[in-house]
Amino acid sequence: MYKLYMTEPQTEFYQSDAKATAMVAGFGAGKTRGATARILDTKFEFPSINQLYLAPTYTLIKDIFYPELEEMLAFAGYRSGRDYRINKQENDIIFPGYGKILCRTMDKPERLVGFQVGDAFLDEFDTLTSDRAKLVWRKILARARKKYPKGKNKTNQLWISTTPEGFKETYRLFEKERKPGYRLIKAPTRSNPHLPDDYIQTLVDTYPDELIDAYLEGEFVNLTAGTVYWAFDRRLSHKTETIGRREPLHIGMDFNVYHMAATVHVKRDYGACAVNELTEIRDTPDMIEAIKETYDKQTIFVYPDATGKSASSKSADSSDHKLLKAAGFRVRTREANPLIRDRVNSVNTGYAKQYIYVDTDKCPELTDALEQQTYDRNGQPDKSEGLDHILDSHGYFVDHNYSIRKPKLDYKHAS
Repeated sequence: MYKLYMTEPQTEFYQSDAKATAMVAGFGAGKTRGATARILDTKFEFPSINQLYLAPTYTLIKDIFYPELEEMLAFAGYRSGRDYRINKQENDIIFPGYGKILCRTMDKPERLVGFQVGDAFLDEFDTLTSDRAKLVWRKILARARKKYPKGKNKTNQLWISTTPEGFKETYRLFEKERKPGYRLIKAPTRSNPHLPDDYIQTLVDTYPDELIDAYLEGEFVNLTAGTVYWAFDRRLSHKTETIGRREPLHIGMDFNVYHMAATVHVKRDYGACAVNELTEIRDTPDMIEAIKETYDKQTIFVYPDATGKSASSKSADSSDHKLLKAAGFRVRTREANPLIRDRVNSVNTGYAKQYIYVDTDKCPELTDALEQQTYDRNGQPDKSEGLDHILDSHGYFVDHNYSIRKPKLDYKHAS
């Protein structure tokens, strides 16, 4: 009953009897739809056995998996509150009298203990660092051990659905060092015939060429070669802008005691330009003072690190966000920081498509950091050189205002 809009790769994934199956997919190819269909049918066939869904963060569980699951259950005639309920505090989907689908995150692998499940489904697995992904995989191999009834010809299985993020853990497990019983399914975006007519062209227009093979074709490509911000060019990305006397300013901010950083931007018809930087500031009160001394006539919008809602670089008495608001600044932030991958892609696309610029004369540290930051051995931006503070401040502003996250699809389109 969940196969109405199944594509060929989704069907292969859904029907796989391999010990471990990975669907590596381009945007819009239907990896979450395929995983949701499989987990629900397994749950209904074996109601007494709990299943496990894993995502990188709780935000992704809430924003992607819960809506997908609720729509699919509604399509099948199940009603929330009567046939099932979502316990968002415990992060479980409860089927009264028939057990649960456990929803957990992969950001703290050490917490994946104390339960047994039948199958485990890992969504967006390749957004994890290599070290964390290896640990998650070992943990889940141990958790997926609840025995299925004899005579049902069903064994414990592990399922990965992910967009490829370079040659990371999915590549190692399912191509480079593939073991017997491991199956890889590739799902390019074009495999889904139910997408809106302009969906693929929108992706082509939005993403730079370097990302298209991964995000449209679902191919493993090297996304960590050279510098992190490969699209930045000191000459081509430079622009000189003059700040108007009462012009609103847009300031990205990163919180670090004695190493606070802020990047000042102005918005223009073409996009935005970084026109100043504040670095090596001691704490939030000092940053507030520095901004007010420099810009006493402007309306200030601040795009800070989202973790500053609950912590303070000054003391435990008040959060950084509260201090900024008390100073009269207009704080703009989401519930949680974007994935590092999304933030980096937003910045690179801004430079590649030429709607983000930097006054390289007035922002020398940002310019150097954009040119110099490389990836560490886990495929993450290297923080060992201290370049990340100013880059994060710039990235928070860019991602909040010029995010390039994939277009959203409605229910009739595989997502």
